[in-house]
Amino acid sequence: MNFKLKTPKSPSSSLILFYVNLPDGSRFVYSTGQKIPVRLWDSHAQLPKKTKSQNDQMIVNTVNLRLEMIKSCYMRINLDYKAAGKILSKKILKQEFDIQFKGVKRNESPKSFDDCFEDFYNFKIKEGQWSDSTAERYRMIQRLMKEYDKALSMDSFDSNWLLSFKEYSETEKLHQVNTVGRNLGLIKTFLNYCLKQGYITDSSFKDCAVSREVTKQLALSKEDIQRIEDLDLSKNKRLERVRDVFLLGCYTGMRYSDFKRVKASNIYNGLIKIREVKDKEKFLEIPITDRVRVILEKYNMILPVISEQKFRDYLKEIFEIAGFTELQIKSIRIGKNVHESEVPMYDLMSTHTARRSFITHMLNSGVPAKAIMAITGHKSINNFQLYYKPTNDVLAEFMKNAWK
Repeated sequence: MNFKLKTPKSPSSSLILFYVNLPDGSRFVYSTGQKIPVRLWDSHAQLPKKTKSQNDQMIVNTVNLRLEMIKSCYMRINLDYKAAGKILSKKILKQEFDIQFKGVKRNESPKSFDDCFEDFYNFKIKEGQWSDSTAERYRMIQRLMKEYDKALSMDSFDSNWLLSFKEYSETEKLHQVNTVGRNLGLIKTFLNYCLKQGYITDSSFKDCAVSREVTKQLALSKEDIQRIEDLDLSKNKRLERVRDVFLLGCYTGMRYSDFKRVKASNIYNGLIKIREVKDKEKFLEIPITDRVRVILEKYNMILPVISEQKFRDYLKEIFEIAGFTELQIKSIRIGKNVHESEVPMYDLMSTHTARRSFITHMLNSGVPAKAIMAITGHKSINNFQLYYKPTNDVLAEFMKNAWK
């Protein structure tokens, strides 16, 4: 918190600026509305100089009075926001200073929930960090929040509101624990934005815990993948195309959202080079093996892609034809209740099975995790390890070899 001259090299007077580094890392700069002759400014102390001239001292006293008012105003606002658990931003501080020093009237009409959500949504879109699926997910959570609370306003939000929303999700919507956890995480991201912008003042929503659990996911063995590759689907081009695209995912470890976009211009010098959809700052560079090259050349470097929902449906059909019908336990948790059912293995197949199978097979083959992460684009070793699904046979073999 300090002051500086706007034009320190001026031959006459200069406007004085107030500046302070805020807790969010930004710098707030505000005109004090006060000018001072440059000769009366101590640039080292960043304050008016003491002087023996009576006329100059009158100027200095007037300036000091104004600067003290500004410092006191900032300290009061900062303490008030800290006490309320709010984050002080440049926008909020400017509003408070304008009210104090420019006579601007305080807006007594708080923004509606929809207005605040639109501000948040548009800000995130301009940031360019969201994928289309993330943007749609936030639209979904906006609708769900209004469906739960018909009289929703920005004054509604606290830890009790989130806990009640969580109960509604579990008892009325029958959402699984990971769905509830994901939705609460989205809401808390929105509320953190609102807290920074001053749309809400209660930060107790941060105390609401977000629970997740690692669900059972299947990974295919090398033999399973070969079994799918050997399946004769020549009489059903619809399934043959889906099978081939799925195999490319198994052989590259790419997400469906990435490998469905592969075309000739992404292939260069023996690599598939493509910007990730999920994290647009990352470029994937994946070596093209013989099996990948066969699939790419079969479709002239343009993969036959369809909607992800249809892809999943057709994938289950393929695995059913291939005989993956052995029963598996499917377990879901809603609130504190666990529901188990028996389903055929093919019913558990998804687009992500390919990526999970690639990582599992590569690790089982002794490829270092760092090397695999360089291909898959993982930054976090913890997230990466969630994809590893060794079979009981593989675990038994590891134990056998370890105790030889």
